[in-house]
Amino acid sequence: MTQDATRDPAPDVAGSPDKPTIRVAGLLVHEGRILMVEQGHGEERYWLLPGGGVHFGETLADAVRREFDEELSLRVGVYKLLAIVESISPDPAYVKHVVHLVFEVSAPHEVVPEPSDVKVLKAAFLDEMQLQSADVRPPITEFLSSCVRELPSSPQYLGRRW
Repeated sequence: MTQDATRDPAPDVAGSPDKPTIRVAGLLVHEGRILMVEQGHGEERYWLLPGGGVHFGETLADAVRREFDEELSLRVGVYKLLAIVESISPDPAYVKHVVHLVFEVSAPHEVVPEPSDVKVLKAAFLDEMQLQSADVRPPITEFLSSCVRELPSSPQYLGRRW
């Protein structure tokens, strides 16, 4: 059976059939909007927080910085852990388990992020209304909307989201 790309919450993370993968992401809020990247598979389009897989021996913060640099040529400061999300495929034929770690990040406000990775189709700051109508993966729109208003004071476990 082929992979169901329409259900894939983080296609930029290679998985192993016997272990979860770790994906780091950065949440950058500016003027009531959150920086997101659009990716796609075939005709399908979806939005993710900038980020990606962690290399062996790389710290989580270093992975966030590297991913922002690779995807958007953007240098960021990495701060506290905001959320943990698990994406576990409900389809036994599509073996995938990703643990997403979302960190608060900062960047100079005058910098306009431009995609520098072929997987990134577009980068944009989305407001709450745009987030509500976007296909966000993993599906954490309500969490992102709350972060537009106020970042959580401690890490939030958002559970299993596919």
